[in-house]
Amino acid sequence: MRRRDGKGLVLCIDDEADLLRDLADELREAGYGAIEVASGEAALEQLARVQPDLILCDISMPGMDGYGVLQAVKAGGGPNAAIPFVFLTALAERQQIIDGKRLGADDYLVKPIDYDLMLATVEARLRQVKLWPDRGTGPAAQRWSDASSPEAMRVLDVLATPVVVTDAERRIHFANIAARKFVEEVGGLVLDGGISACDDAENRKLGMWLREVGTGESEGEVATLTISAGSDEHDLSLFGIALQSGRAEPHIAVFLGNRQRPPLPRPETLSSIYGLTPTEARISLLLAGGAKPALIAATLGVSASTVAFHLRNIFEKTGADRQATLVRLLFSCPAISTTPD
Repeated sequence: MRRRDGKGLVLCIDDEADLLRDLADELREAGYGAIEVASGEAALEQLARVQPDLILCDISMPGMDGYGVLQAVKAGGGPNAAIPFVFLTALAERQQIIDGKRLGADDYLVKPIDYDLMLATVEARLRQVKLWPDRGTGPAAQRWSDASSPEAMRVLDVLATPVVVTDAERRIHFANIAARKFVEEVGGLVLDGGISACDDAENRKLGMWLREVGTGESEGEVATLTISAGSDEHDLSLFGIALQSGRAEPHIAVFLGNRQRPPLPRPETLSSIYGLTPTEARISLLLAGGAKPALIAATLGVSASTVAFHLRNIFEKTGADRQATLVRLLFSCPAISTTPD
């Protein structure tokens, strides 16, 4: 059963009695509920009865240590597996942090505890839970893994990244707008009647790769493939992820990429995000496409000084300090892709 105490309920796990009491007192004073337990074994007993909103756990404890608690919580599945998990450690060693991250830890606090930092960390992690209430194993996560979900399809359709949902038999269950545009403009792949490479040898390689991804044991494990589209300048990078690997016919999400031509946002998207005028948005996309200012001036039929004037406005509105920074901003935009005219 889940309790609701003020801002949220925090399970505190530490074998140091004084520190455990101080952690709980600071949390309660800040408006949180707190449960105090002195061992990993006692923590698991509490978790069988109560679902907290966040877990603060010491790493070094006699008996079951913090790593053991985290592993047990994740292995147990259910709602508890999605609870934010923050380690308390006296050793801020890089390898220790890496080990915890690999097990699924969300954050670290180093002893002696800075309580202002602790409260800020707890607040930030709980804010993320409110934004993503089903981030782990709830029904929403299952719906998003289902390639037939209309909600998932609508989201995929507004991404700049080309995505195709297929299966080991190459059947196309969905291809977002960016994927259809990508295949049309870049070449090397076709989506009619199933996903196929244009070259016979590459097509056989694609078929073997899809079967391997579709029969993989680990759902969510990323597999990669490079497809030649006829020249080194147009080699395609494919990233495949099996969805719901336990189903009779696993779906596969295939993300398409071309290192030489990353996806770019629509001009109207740039106008909406950064307040660019249509001309400024067009110049930004031409820059991102590799055009020099002189070529942009010739393409738009304006003078070089006019382009320079627009560039100053673009840098001011986007916060970019130079052209390279501006290009990185454009390539990181998640909106629907387009090719600048």
